[in-house]
Amino acid sequence: MPADQDTLLGSSRQPLKASGKWTGMAGLSIVQREQLAEMVVPRVIEHLERCLATARDEWEAGRTWGNVTGNPLLWANDFRMFEKRVTRDFQDALMEDFRSHDYPPQYEFSGVAFADQDDGLSILDDYQSTRRSLRHKLEGSMRENNRYSHYVFTQAAREKNRFEHPNWAPWSPLHWYERLIEIGELYFGKTEMTLDLMRSYLDCMQKTAAPTLAFVVEAIEHCGLITETPAAPESSETLRRNASWKRLAGARDTDASAEPDADPATTTSGWRPSTRKAEADEPARMPDTEADPAQWAAWASNMVQSPVFRPVEGHGGGQAAGSGNAAPMTAFVMPSDQPDPRASLMPFIHDLLQGLFDHIFREVGFNPAVRAEIGEMQYPLATGVIRDLGFFRDRSHPLRLWIGSLINVAIRINPESEPDSEDVERYLGCIRRSIEYLRNRADRLDRDSAEVLMNQFLESVENEDALWHARQITQIDLPNAEEWAEQARRNLALAALETGADLPETAAEEIFQSWETVLAVEHDAGEAGEALHRVLRQVVRHICNMATAAEVNPLVAEAKEHARAAGLGDDRIRDLVQHLGKAHLYRLRAPEDAERFDPRARLQTRESVRYEDDDPTLDQDRDDDHVFAAIGLDIGDWFEFCDDAGENPRRLALIWRGDTTRRFFFLSLDGVHARRHSLQGVAQELRQGRMRALPEDNPLDAIIEAPGG
Repeated sequence: MPADQDTLLGSSRQPLKASGKWTGMAGLSIVQREQLAEMVVPRVIEHLERCLATARDEWEAGRTWGNVTGNPLLWANDFRMFEKRVTRDFQDALMEDFRSHDYPPQYEFSGVAFADQDDGLSILDDYQSTRRSLRHKLEGSMRENNRYSHYVFTQAAREKNRFEHPNWAPWSPLHWYERLIEIGELYFGKTEMTLDLMRSYLDCMQKTAAPTLAFVVEAIEHCGLITETPAAPESSETLRRNASWKRLAGARDTDASAEPDADPATTTSGWRPSTRKAEADEPARMPDTEADPAQWAAWASNMVQSPVFRPVEGHGGGQAAGSGNAAPMTAFVMPSDQPDPRASLMPFIHDLLQGLFDHIFREVGFNPAVRAEIGEMQYPLATGVIRDLGFFRDRSHPLRLWIGSLINVAIRINPESEPDSEDVERYLGCIRRSIEYLRNRADRLDRDSAEVLMNQFLESVENEDALWHARQITQIDLPNAEEWAEQARRNLALAALETGADLPETAAEEIFQSWETVLAVEHDAGEAGEALHRVLRQVVRHICNMATAAEVNPLVAEAKEHARAAGLGDDRIRDLVQHLGKAHLYRLRAPEDAERFDPRARLQTRESVRYEDDDPTLDQDRDDDHVFAAIGLDIGDWFEFCDDAGENPRRLALIWRGDTTRRFFFLSLDGVHARRHSLQGVAQELRQGRMRALPEDNPLDAIIEAPGG
């Protein structure tokens, strides 16, 4: 709870003071408030009944929720007499809170109270202190364990200046707390029994509230209280940070699964954070760029012999063709007849680069075709590196950046993918052409040509990415159709709620047909499609408000012009106009007994939404950081999926996501493997460690610790 909220409110039952800009529920239409009440309150009551029954059962068993001296058996008898009244009063109060246009709510607030003359803090007795403490614990639990719900509830309360303090909103569990304790005090007084009832409620909220809160989130979004898709960038960044090469390629010396406090999300997939400790044979400090070649030779030799590059038996994804364990120590001989003494570094730098790549191949599985290409480039790469040893010290060195980009593109190819796949071959072609450029210029490579190498590779990959996504268009036809249908129904539901329209089902079906067509156009037609969608919204609102033909026809004519600009053919424009005309006619001439469109029907019959590849054991919705991370995924992001044992890895890209259906479609580069998940399904894969983002940082940065880096 914000500190300023504590100081603003008193503990006597009186209207809470707030500035005039706050609208509370008055900013919503009567129909919206009614629909919210009818959707949310029954679910909250259903959960409350389970919480109250649990409290009663514990008291009847002689147990309490706190270290108290009361008689729980007597409490149980008293509570049985009033249990139904408590539930009924809570339901009535919450219903009124949703329907009310008054602001702010009125109740005895469990916050800090100032003395009457504002000359000092009032002294709270033990009861009031505990009352406030329990409320703070509930808020802390919400922030920690129900972060997604807490975020959405806060956003809904603050949009359009609804509530000065989000916990006043009737969809907030903190608001429910206030209503329940005031009813408890009404029937049981300000007693230890009331406080123990609230302790029980707090425990119940912590353990079982997530599915109820997830439903409430969907209800307030469905009713239009959230205008922008909630996101939590910090969770997405955490997801990417956890997939860094520092975690992928650094864990060899200690098995993280043997650690008692190991995070399951970092152990089940075989990708473990580094636990390597300093040892006597750690590589020496990296020399300066212009240091004597003998110092570089010693450093490179120590690196090759260091624990970083020593293979662990039975660990890793295999080695590159022709590579073995760390190379034997080579004696450095300073040449006497070569103009450039750095040339004598060649075997040392080559051994070091081979060790680097072997280490990466051991830790993360690579496709054999990729390993072969990288194996062949190590000698020309070493030739280029010895010309500019700043490669090892400068993380922004273009040649070093190129290697990182090449490896991060290469790991998208599944280890078992056949190179005869057209898509795999195209990406392998990018890699081959880039390596050929290096091979042709290795003996005269400088930073400028290395930068050209890097930019050309990135440009070619960007072009291939665009082509690859374009070639998958048929893969997403069905999920697009499902998304547009769901968007059309949600848009119409919101229009009906905002206008209070009692639409006949026949009119609603015609509007659905129009809206799905326009959504498909908007998806492909840019600004013209967006303009068409804006006009359609106005037409639908006019139909909902039973406007006359003279009022609607100019908007329909405008919609036709935007449809032409968006590239819609004459036949589809004619169908669009006919659907809107029928919808208007059905709205104006609907008989009294006509079946009506119900904006809340889908939520009333909602079951836990799951999709094709979701974890079958996921039986309830959650709202933790993993849901935040799932919401933050972007189309084009790459991930590795594996089974519970961390085996059978599959690398797939997110090629489609639906904000309304909350579905995700992942596809492998060769098109052989696909995954279809709901939002909760993706969150569960992340939660169980079966899904990780592929790294975007540079693996060399994770292995080579440059001075000051």
